[in-house]
Amino acid sequence: MVDGRSRRGMLVAVVSMLLVAGLASGVTTAGAGDAAVETDTRTDTDVGWTTAVDADVDGTATTPQTTDRPTVGQQAIAARNDEPGAVTLTFEYDIPSSVEALRVNVPVTSLSGISVEEMDGFERTEQGWFRWDGETETPSFSLRLAVSDSLADGVRGVERDGWALVSEPNSRVQVRAPGQPIRTRSFEVAADEPGYADSHLAYLGDYDRRDVTVADENATFILGAEGVDPARATDFLRTANERFDLGIQRERVTVFVIPLREEETADIEAATVDTAFWIGSSELALDETGSVFAHEYVHTRLGPTGRDDATWLTEATAEYYGRVFALNDGVGSYDACLDGLRATEYAPDEQAVVLSERRTWRGTTAHYGKGAHVLAALDAQIQRRTGGERSLRDVFDGRSDPFQNYEAFRAAVIEVSGDEDLGPWLDRYVTTDDLPPLPENPRYYVAASTVDTDGDGMENGAELDQNRHPFVEGEGPTVATVTSVDDTTTAPTATDDADDRTEPTTAEQGTTGTTGNAPGFGVGIVVAAVATLLVGVRVWTKP
Repeated sequence: MVDGRSRRGMLVAVVSMLLVAGLASGVTTAGAGDAAVETDTRTDTDVGWTTAVDADVDGTATTPQTTDRPTVGQQAIAARNDEPGAVTLTFEYDIPSSVEALRVNVPVTSLSGISVEEMDGFERTEQGWFRWDGETETPSFSLRLAVSDSLADGVRGVERDGWALVSEPNSRVQVRAPGQPIRTRSFEVAADEPGYADSHLAYLGDYDRRDVTVADENATFILGAEGVDPARATDFLRTANERFDLGIQRERVTVFVIPLREEETADIEAATVDTAFWIGSSELALDETGSVFAHEYVHTRLGPTGRDDATWLTEATAEYYGRVFALNDGVGSYDACLDGLRATEYAPDEQAVVLSERRTWRGTTAHYGKGAHVLAALDAQIQRRTGGERSLRDVFDGRSDPFQNYEAFRAAVIEVSGDEDLGPWLDRYVTTDDLPPLPENPRYYVAASTVDTDGDGMENGAELDQNRHPFVEGEGPTVATVTSVDDTTTAPTATDDADDRTEPTTAEQGTTGTTGNAPGFGVGIVVAAVATLLVGVRVWTKP
């Protein structure tokens, strides 16, 4: 089994291959080399143009459509070409009569490897902009995206004999019309060829499809690889949806399993776009706590969790909870989980890492490693300070928007814990290069009390009640009771934190069973300027 740390997925940069449609403009994603470019941020003050609001996000209508609000339909269609080396994306528009003028912005058209092939009813007015002629009923334009047969060398996608994988570029529609315009959007595969598209990802080629329902949610596996069985991954989804949910319901999750050999994913393992992600077939096995599948699943739940000086949270949460959820579902060992979460202040490039200062970890794996480590310690702190009544899960419970900055995250942590002193504790490990000791008490890593992780016939909560180890069959008594850090009247056990050297063991003073009171827990390759034109992409690479 590969060491957990060597399998840790890292967002070093957004893949140039994944020209993914963002749901908002002007959002940047930084990668290695300090690449930082924003999308076109033109505002609606430009001679009466109004940006259309997306009406359909994640399959759920979020903006009411009324007769006085014009609705523009956008359909993106992916198709392979007769000659290898490129994939064509065609954008078609259904424009209501109330729209006087319309223009579309596709920023990536300024990049190499992308060319405009055809236009019907549109003309290019300036870089990245297409303007409707006002007459054509169903105007369209086509983009040609260069692709390669290698993930590592892919320019805008990957293509092999028999299949290809591409994603939809970010785009924006502006109109001149009365009322706030609405855009509906879809992404499809051309009708005359096999394939499947969802959530801005498209697999072009023959495939098998497996649909399963887990906890009232639909999971679709698109199996481009032959002879693979998603049974283990389905079991994980079932447990995660029922036991680890964070109050965030999804109508569906789509998993694209592409036909890659394990050695081909040595550097690039997976990527998530909104509620869909692709993985190689070997990742369906879920054979270690650093599971790519579990990491990407968390991304489909949370999406981006932090911006500005809290950007590190997006990958830190997926890394931390991906490992914890995998462990609770019986994947890997407890020691391997701790080993995978344990980081250093200076990993991986012998450079001091300050999570709130992106320049110190941009282009490295440090925001994954140190970020997950700090979240593990923070989770334990919240549980201790609330006597096990609250946990880090309460900080993210039901959130639909990322924390806009570190101060917002810090405030939420203090609110959940009810302890102002936790603010300075968190500052020490987020705004400096200090690193807290990693908690080793297994109690802090139990994600659900009703799961029997070690398969010994006793659920995790019952094992905690008896001071037994929930992740190691037959081991106990080893688990101290969670109590307030202010209670120091009983004998100390472990030194889980340098700032909290004692851990009371008197059972009647603490709670047992599952930690937290939320309903359960729950969104690289090559650096390019395009990285900052994309939103919602989370990528696994190997350091």
